Formats: sequence, C-alpha cells, structure tokens
Amino acid sequence: MSGRLGGKIAIVTGAGSRGPGLGNGKAAAILFAREGARVLCVDQVKDRAEETAGLIHAEGGEALAHAADVTRAGECAGMVRAAVERWSGLDIL
Repeated sequence: MSGRLGGKIAIVTGAGSRGPGLGNGKAAAILFAREGARVLCVDQVKDRAEETAGLIHAEGGEALAHAADVTRAGECAGMVRAAVERWSGLDIL
C-alpha cells in the first residue's frame, strides 16, 4: 500500500461484523491500517472488535479493540478518550 495514512490515528465504528465476510466497518479498519494508520476498532460487541484488531495485527498493523454503542454520547466520548490516551491524538473519525 501507499502508506498515505502513516502516522495517523483513526477510529472506525462498526469495525466488527456478523457472520462470514467483511462488513463496511471491518473493511475500512483493515484498509486504514494497511495504509499506515493506527486504528481503534469499535463495535458494540468487543469480541468482534478484537477479531478485527487481530486481523490488523496479523498483517503487522497497530490496532486496539474497544466496545461502545455510538448512540450513547458518553460511550462516544469514551472511545475518543481511549484513542487519545493510547496514541496521544486523533486524526480520522
């Protein structure tokens, strides 16, 4: 890949997906990581977010799984806080 997101920090919501294949969020998280971004993989179900983070790690990328319901303001603030605490910033939401 081009590395055009090298050094960037991204939060991807819906990063887990149910069933076989890739959902939009999982695909976006993997692509961002392939382009060099560090990715906070967010899903309501942490196991699904962890699966996506594991795929990113297996390809040599950096990712962290986080559980949140984006319909709840406090949980949205928590995911931003998690990215900032881990990587000291946020570039892509």
